[in-house]
Amino acid sequence: MKIKQNVKNEMVQNNVHVFVMDNFGYRRVSIHDVIYLEASRNYCVIHLVDKSKITVSVPMCEVQEYFSPDLFIRIQRSYIINLEHVSRYIGNFVRMIDDRDITIGRDYQETIRKSFILIGSRKRVVEKRKQKYGG
Repeated sequence: MKIKQNVKNEMVQNNVHVFVMDNFGYRRVSIHDVIYLEASRNYCVIHLVDKSKITVSVPMCEVQEYFSPDLFIRIQRSYIINLEHVSRYIGNFVRMIDDRDITIGRDYQETIRKSFILIGSRKRVVEKRKQKYGG
C-alpha cells in the first residue's frame, strides 16, 4: 500500500496534464492552465485561464489529490488556488489573474504568507511613519 501511495505522489509531482470529465468525454487540461478549484457541495468547479469552467461530480478534496501541493494551496474551505496565477496578495485576500478576489480563511493565512516571497513590509512603513511624525 505504501509503494502505491509513493507512486501516486511521484505522478502528482511530475504531472503536467490531467484528463477531466466534461460533457464530451475526458478533456486534457494542463495543470498550469488551472487558476483555482472551487468547491460546490459534492462538485468541484475547475476555473481555467481561457475563462472556461469544468464542473466535475467529485468533491474538491479528491480533485486536490491530483494536483501538486507545491503549486496548489488551499486558502479556505471552498478554494484551492494555483500560486502561479495570483496577481495580488492583500492582507486577507488574493486576487487571481481573472480578477477574482478570494478571501483567505483565518486558519490558512500563515500558510499562504509562507508560500510567497514578500519584499517590503507594511510593518516597516508604519514604524518609519512613527519615527518621522512621532507617535
